[in-house]
Amino acid sequence: MTQTAFQLVPIGIVHSPIADRRMMPPEGVEAEIEVFPEFAEGLLRIEENTHIWVLGWFHDADRARLELVRPEYEPARRRRGVFGLRSVARPNPIALTATRLLSVEGRRLRVARLDFVDGTPVIDLKRYSPSWDCIFAARSSRDRYLIDLASPERLAEYEMEAANFHGEQCVWVALAARLVQYLALSWNVRPKDDRLMVTVSLADELRHLADALQALTGATFGNGRLAVTGESVVRFSLENQQLSVRPKVPSDMGLATVRTMPLEHLVVVTP
Repeated sequence: MTQTAFQLVPIGIVHSPIADRRMMPPEGVEAEIEVFPEFAEGLLRIEENTHIWVLGWFHDADRARLELVRPEYEPARRRRGVFGLRSVARPNPIALTATRLLSVEGRRLRVARLDFVDGTPVIDLKRYSPSWDCIFAARSSRDRYLIDLASPERLAEYEMEAANFHGEQCVWVALAARLVQYLALSWNVRPKDDRLMVTVSLADELRHLADALQALTGATFGNGRLAVTGESVVRFSLENQQLSVRPKVPSDMGLATVRTMPLEHLVVVTP
C-alpha cells in the first residue's frame, strides 16, 4: 500500500494561559477554544454534551522518533514505541484530550483541563460518549509498572482520574489520591494490583471517598476486590498486610489543605 499525504484543515485555535509546554501541568488548565467562522455551523447544539474530545495538532513536535527511552518505567531505561505512549513525539502529532465543556458563547467554547498550549491548532471536536468511550476495566502501562509513585505529578494524575469517575473535584477525591499514593509507596504495590483488596464505607459522609477509591484501585464486586461496610472506616489489605483508617476531614476543609497536610492529620489508624 502506497503512502498518501493527507491535508488537515484547522477548524479553530486554543487560547490558554500556558504558552510553554514545559510549564503545562499534566492535568491541563482551563482554556478556551475559538472555532473559525467558516466552521461555526458545526457547533449547533454542542452544549447538549457535558464533555467533548478535542483533537489538536502539536506543530512543534518531533515527528521523526519512533522509540523513546522512558527512565521512569521499570526496569530502568525501558524503551517504548511512541504508538504505545501519549508522548507528543510521533509521525503525525495529533493530540487527543477529553474535557468538560463549561460554556458555549458563539464560536468560543470554555473547557476545563485542556493540556494544549496557547495557539495550538484545533483540527476536530467530537462529543464524548460514556457508552462508547468509557472503559473502566482498561489498564495501561502506568497500571502495570511502578512509575515514580512519589511525585506530585502522579498525585495530580490520581486526583484527575478519581474526579473523572466521581464527577467532581472535592476533598474526598484529594484524600483518596493521598491514601492510594501512601499505599503504593508503603507496600510497593500498584494501585490496581489484582491482590489489593478494598473495603469502602457507605456512611453518608464517606460515599464520595468510596467512589474515588474505586476509581483509583479498579476494585469491583465482579473482580472480588471490593467490599462495603456501614462503619465510617476504609480498609485495605494485600496478602498479609492490612490498613484500616477513619477519615477526619471536615466538610469545610479546602482542597489545598487536604493536598498538603500530613496524612496522619487527615485519618486515624484503627484496629
